[in-house]
Amino acid sequence: MGFQYGNIYANYLRLLADLIAKIEEQAGGDGSFMDARLSEDMFPLKVQAKVAVSFAIKACATDISRPVPDPGEKADTPQGLIDYIGEVAELVETSYRLGMGKVNDKAGFKDVCMESGAYINLFSLPNFFFHLSMVYAIAKNQGFFVTKGDFDGIHEYPKGFSWEV
Repeated sequence: MGFQYGNIYANYLRLLADLIAKIEEQAGGDGSFMDARLSEDMFPLKVQAKVAVSFAIKACATDISRPVPDPGEKADTPQGLIDYIGEVAELVETSYRLGMGKVNDKAGFKDVCMESGAYINLFSLPNFFFHLSMVYAIAKNQGFFVTKGDFDGIHEYPKGFSWEV
């Protein structure tokens, strides 16, 4: 079995779902963190997460013959978003095959058309990780205890740790 982009997306989507669950637990069930944002001109956490998910779907849609989950309004709640991310992780992990040809998308207000390999490597993955990073940054900015380990699933730090102390 060769390298599969779908596995990368699925792995980080599952970490995203775990991160949101961790934040929700620390928030004591108060889902208002879902509307937090780094600045007024940026998307809130729930939208950052949904945009990351959309990049995984678009990148892996070359071999999806099943219906793509629709986030609907359920993804506006922490548990609904966690469930939606889990559904998409399973879908992209089991459906991905790099397609040939061109992919059309939008980069802000700019139309882009790229060969599929370039689309994945130069557009989809960087944007996927950008939006994942925004979720992490919003959580940190809101005072939640999250670490790099919550982002990559590898690092480990004790609660209260800081490089600056």
